[in-house]
Amino acid sequence: MHPPQALSSTASYKDTAVNDEVNCTQSKAGTQALREFVDRQSRSTTILAALAAVLDAQVTGNSLDPVLQARIDEVLSALGVYDLIEKYNPAQLKHLLAEIRFNMLLETKLLFDTKRTTMWAHTETEILKEAGEVSDGFADTLTRTIVPRLEGLAQRLDFPDGSFLDVGVGVAGLAIAMARLWPSLSVVGIDPWAPSLALARANVHSAGLTGRIQLRQQAAEDLCDTSTFDLAWLPSAFMPEKVMPTACEHVHRALRPGGWLLFAMANPGSDPLSASLVRLRTVIRGGCVIVPGQAETLLNQIGFVDMQTLPSPPGAVVALIAARRMPD
Repeated sequence: MHPPQALSSTASYKDTAVNDEVNCTQSKAGTQALREFVDRQSRSTTILAALAAVLDAQVTGNSLDPVLQARIDEVLSALGVYDLIEKYNPAQLKHLLAEIRFNMLLETKLLFDTKRTTMWAHTETEILKEAGEVSDGFADTLTRTIVPRLEGLAQRLDFPDGSFLDVGVGVAGLAIAMARLWPSLSVVGIDPWAPSLALARANVHSAGLTGRIQLRQQAAEDLCDTSTFDLAWLPSAFMPEKVMPTACEHVHRALRPGGWLLFAMANPGSDPLSASLVRLRTVIRGGCVIVPGQAETLLNQIGFVDMQTLPSPPGAVVALIAARRMPD
């Protein structure tokens, strides 16, 4: 027989061993769960990259390597993606490709502490270029579906002295597209970020539009124009919250009486995860999240009238409010 003390020590040892085994199992389970989570999410990254490769091939007409094409086809066919691609025209595919590239390039910077930032301080040509491509794609939607909803705007943009203010002009994607869609329109694009403006000047020159598009290194809160523009574009998702009241005041003053503002904002939506992702992306872009109610209150206080929230597709990550300066 074991002495009582020996039995006690043996029991204590066994309990400790069992607890250690349980803790080890739980630790392994926790580690495995994280590994499985990473594996699941990395699949999404690979799928988007594969989709981008296919879209690029369709937009440019450049064929993919046959071996790579076969492997990508397996993935996208299993997901039914090709059926979705067929519903888009080439211009829409180009815009979608730009969105994928822009988001992936920007979010890659979260991987390294030397590149993380909460302000728009990006110098990479690829990021700036894709941001411009995203803006370029919006011009057609603006012309076809938004302008006809806003009283008198189509006529204003068609006048020989029609004028458009592009706040945060970037590399001039939207400015160039608007000038092409409205042959009489003059455009002023402002942006405080010199690297973007350097590319913008080259793009405007290449487009043959230096006589119609004026570029300024200027922030919206420093805008001094008075009664100059028929339409202004203001993207709050790329602007710090602290400058928004002053920026809106100066844009209001810069509009002609009866001129329209398009106030773009991040749209978090009601799904908690989607909302969190939209807020994160907005921070990465150096902007602020302003919900429609807040925007309407701000614009009303400044003196804008005829405010309306424009319809957007389900799940859209951008919301638009149109408002105008009081007509004479």
